Amino acid sequence: MIIQESNKSIRKEILHEGDIEYLQNYVTTNGNFPIFKQVLIETRTDCNNHCPFCPHAFNTKELGIMEWETYCHIINELCRIKYNGRIALMLSNEPLLENRLVEMIKYAKAQSPRFFLDITTNGRLLDVELVDKLFSVGMDNININDYRGDRDKYPNKLSDNLIGVYNAYNNNPKVTFQYRSLKENLPNYGGNIPQNNDGVNYGFCNFPFRKLTISYKGDVLLCCNDFMYKTCFGNILSKNIEDCWYDERYNEIRFALLKNIRIDMCAECNDYQDYNAF
Repeated sequence: MIIQESNKSIRKEILHEGDIEYLQNYVTTNGNFPIFKQVLIETRTDCNNHCPFCPHAFNTKELGIMEWETYCHIINELCRIKYNGRIALMLSNEPLLENRLVEMIKYAKAQSPRFFLDITTNGRLLDVELVDKLFSVGMDNININDYRGDRDKYPNKLSDNLIGVYNAYNNNPKVTFQYRSLKENLPNYGGNIPQNNDGVNYGFCNFPFRKLTISYKGDVLLCCNDFMYKTCFGNILSKNIEDCWYDERYNEIRFALLKNIRIDMCAECNDYQDYNAF
């Protein structure tokens, strides 16, 4: 098995004093943490790219596809609590493999036009017609990560199938084009990518305070890095969304992070967002 070098983007010295102060004050005033700012829904588990740096390259993950009833229940629960933020219709998968994507967008927007729906895709299945269709039914944003093995040689070159999309949408703020390399290293996804890390405690991370991450089975996970479902704080079908979010063990992990201590799956992880989110 290939063991990657440590992810070079990790900034070990920054402990996010702004986020920590805000969250400590919020808990003191309100008795609990703020509700999530973002929802990630794993509609299915597979990807069509198989990048060498991705957890898909290091772990065997069975194909899982979210039941339509589970998806509708999640959307209905978000409506019940009057959530009006971002919903990413993907997790660590390729969202365009989901053949119900158009219907999922339609259903979510019919329940609440205030949802901000987006996807991040490798773009291999994209063309102008599909982008037009997704926006026509209510998609709000598409992030395209164009991964190439020759990125060092051609830093500004797009894959052939994306040239038409770029010509049609390069000045549209709803579409972003990222010129990515297959030689990148990612953070280790909660220990799911073997890396030579040096035993550093990476301290605070704001992911568990702002991201509601839901697996294809409806399980609420610790965060987007839980690739192999090591955690579960309740299932959305049997437990309401607030009880999952404020699960006792989930809050224990959060209180530890406020002290710059990583426990549970966090102790295996070297990832965090390197800016204040609150």
